[in-house]
Amino acid sequence: MKVIAESAFNHNGSLTYTLDLAKEAKKAGADYFTVQVMDVAAFCVENYSKYDIYENNTLSFEEWSEVFAYCRKIDIEVIPCVLDIPSFDFCYAEGFRFLKLHATDITNKTMLQKMAGYDDLTFILETQCATNLEIKFALDIIGNQVECLMHGFSNYPTEVEDLNLNALDYLKEEFPQYSTGLADHSLDTTNIPLMVLAKGCEYLEKHITITRNNRKFDYQVSLYPHEFAVMVQQLKHYQLALGDYKKHPSKSELPYRNVMYKKVLGGGDFKRADAGVEYITHQFNSFKKEDVGIALIARLKSKRLPLKVLKPFHDTNMIDFLYQRLKTAQKVKDVFLSTSTLAEDTPLAEVGVEKGHKVYRGHAVSVLDRMLELSLQEQWGSVFRVTGDNPFTDPDLVDEMITLMVENDLDYVRANNVPFGVSAELFSTKYLWNLYLNMDNPMHSEYLTLFILNDEHAKKGCIDVESTLKDIKFINLSVDYPEDYNRVLMLSERLGATNLTEATLKDIFGVIEDFKRVDKNKLIKLPEGKEIVFSEFLKRLENQTYVVRKKMNL
Repeated sequence: MKVIAESAFNHNGSLTYTLDLAKEAKKAGADYFTVQVMDVAAFCVENYSKYDIYENNTLSFEEWSEVFAYCRKIDIEVIPCVLDIPSFDFCYAEGFRFLKLHATDITNKTMLQKMAGYDDLTFILETQCATNLEIKFALDIIGNQVECLMHGFSNYPTEVEDLNLNALDYLKEEFPQYSTGLADHSLDTTNIPLMVLAKGCEYLEKHITITRNNRKFDYQVSLYPHEFAVMVQQLKHYQLALGDYKKHPSKSELPYRNVMYKKVLGGGDFKRADAGVEYITHQFNSFKKEDVGIALIARLKSKRLPLKVLKPFHDTNMIDFLYQRLKTAQKVKDVFLSTSTLAEDTPLAEVGVEKGHKVYRGHAVSVLDRMLELSLQEQWGSVFRVTGDNPFTDPDLVDEMITLMVENDLDYVRANNVPFGVSAELFSTKYLWNLYLNMDNPMHSEYLTLFILNDEHAKKGCIDVESTLKDIKFINLSVDYPEDYNRVLMLSERLGATNLTEATLKDIFGVIEDFKRVDKNKLIKLPEGKEIVFSEFLKRLENQTYVVRKKMNL
């Protein structure tokens, strides 16, 4: 959770005080320093009861420029809260792209539409006093730019019965695409902040001041720097207790499994013992590697190309075409359409059943959970991961990978130097189960290839496809965007086969020489916000320590 130090009008119009406040916010450990930037004439009419207060206690744009320069110097990020259009224009010109929109403008259509014209902006949207309808009104205009919905109560100080922290849960359920935060105007520096942390908020905002003795603006709810620092340290300490959104043994927990779990003994008995393994491990260890299944991983969550796996393809739809294509592999025991138990994926499961697919529904996020549950159910000793947006996954290559796996008793097999979306990945389920147990977080298992890359102990094998085509590995035959869909449609037209499901890798290579290559410097997203250059990623895959490498000439 990020902590925002709110200056509001604590500065009382003093540049020197504002600079000191920024310095103290930095020293106290705040992640952000937020300030309210106002052009008084644009904010309110002259006969407004508080006009003189604002006029006499507002920094000029020139003074705010000094504040921003100082904050850059001391390395604390500023979130300007822009209170009118001139202030917005000024802050945008100052280079700010992450702003806060005060609740006073949540129904200010003119200002909202102004901001909607900037694709490079991100906002925290304050919701004090707002109804659900008004929040939706604002989101209908700038929803694509909002990062966080900030809950709060405008009474200073806020009494405990007015905090309504369950509204944070409501916001998460009603507007699940946005993070949440609390503008906390209570006097509590321990329990309420920790409750907000436990609620899963991404932001907590608290007022900060250098002195409360002046009895000026917002002093009632403002923390001294040392109080703010203690609150931040407490939050950082107890944030460790939250861990990750998962139910999975931690690294420090793993040794206790061997002590606690009863082992499988002769005769089918289960008793605690020093030797042996618990039941699930025993099962995976007993499966034969030549019993190979394919988990066809697919969901309907794509936003870039909605319902992409159900798009028309050849004489059916993409997922059915791929399922039927995979069924032609000679050495595969079975193929299952593997999707989630979420209601949003029910139409996909229903289409699968209608088309005669075997369907397995499992974990919504952890692909690895789905693969292992399915492998345990079907007693597979090896399992392919094939994603539903790769319609030209090659069944002949699948058979070659199985042969390599079984003959060399490998943990993992892949193919190199083929178009992206043509090859699959083959895992020994015994190995996959062990990898799963030792993962920090299987919720990241959509990045399964990365875990393999980092495993120096796995027995890996690969098929190196050799071709005269230049940069064949930079051709993308996986479908993520509309242009990708058009590309695979064009490929199907060029192949022109009556039974397209039987088109070979050689057939495909014969008609794609002029296909556009992907930018080699394209960045690929990794877990925890990390990225890797596409060409570097492929290079790492090709240069793994493979126990066996087999050449395939096309």
